[in-house]
Amino acid sequence: DEHGKLTVAQRLIAGACAGMTGTAITHPLDTVRLRLALPNHGYKGMTHCFATVLRTEGVVALYKGLIPTLAGIAPYAATNFATYDLAKRTYKDMTGKDNTAVSNLFVGGASGTFSATLCYPLDTIRRRMQMKGKTYSSMWDAVRTISQTEGFQGFFRGWTANTLKVVPQNSIRFVSYEILLSLLFSEDEIAARKKK
Repeated sequence: DEHGKLTVAQRLIAGACAGMTGTAITHPLDTVRLRLALPNHGYKGMTHCFATVLRTEGVVALYKGLIPTLAGIAPYAATNFATYDLAKRTYKDMTGKDNTAVSNLFVGGASGTFSATLCYPLDTIRRRMQMKGKTYSSMWDAVRTISQTEGFQGFFRGWTANTLKVVPQNSIRFVSYEILLSLLFSEDEIAARKKK
């Protein structure tokens, strides 16, 4: 608006678009990472994997699973940041104390777990579509096939391992963000930014 403030909807859209742009650009790296993580993959390394996939499957193979990835990153980023912000405020309101690095570790871990759980089925579909040999004609075909052959729990295979990764990753991300924010800006500047 005329004061340089964004609405909540505008912030969510901007964050979603930024997240989707970064994800789309790096998606081929994620596909190669997944291929290299498979047992007996037959690749000599990252460069060989890229070259082999391009030569034998075409450039489209590097972007398999992009649609569910983009569909998953937007709600994940929006939910993650909104949950973190809400939980941070709730902690401060309940305790009457300012947030500390320790409280932000717990809040970040909880918000990451909630967001990752909410969006995990889309992540499962993305990973399945990226795998060589396990092909689906579309995202909806993947949803239908997984639900028919594996049931609801099929969408949450690997959830525990993912959560064990997300909790420290998200906790460290938000604590680092808060520390860097306090190093780069004065308390008055931070307060002014939070009002926007």
